[in-house]
Amino acid sequence: MLVSSHLDKIHRLINLRSRLDPVDDFELWFWCSMRAGTNAINAALHLTGITPAENAYPSQPGVFYELTDMGYVPQLKQFGDALHVGRPPVLGNIPDDVKTMMELMEQIETYRDPCVRGDLRPNEKIIKHCDELFFQCIDQFKQLSSGH
Repeated sequence: MLVSSHLDKIHRLINLRSRLDPVDDFELWFWCSMRAGTNAINAALHLTGITPAENAYPSQPGVFYELTDMGYVPQLKQFGDALHVGRPPVLGNIPDDVKTMMELMEQIETYRDPCVRGDLRPNEKIIKHCDELFFQCIDQFKQLSSGH
């Protein structure tokens, strides 16, 4: 995707996230956190030249829908936007500030399976931890993007 598209998604997801109750709406709140953070990482990877900013989006690792004169058409590509941190793996020398963002999102994702797919009920400690990690990632992205 283009950096401007990632930025738009980040803003819309943060806005939606702020209107959700993290306890009652945990799955949606959590998903907004993951998607906004992943969009921030993808934009950071574009800004640092690691991945291309393009009119294409991933549907699964290695398959991207690319905008053509016939609309969006599936293409096989080695790299592009990540669906989740590390999926697909990012090739290249990743700058430390982007690595930090990725590590923060990986920590958030440790709660996905037990809390969203499993039966672990998210508590205040989990919610607070996810919230702190999320805003650290977003703050890191703001610092990185202010230099570009």
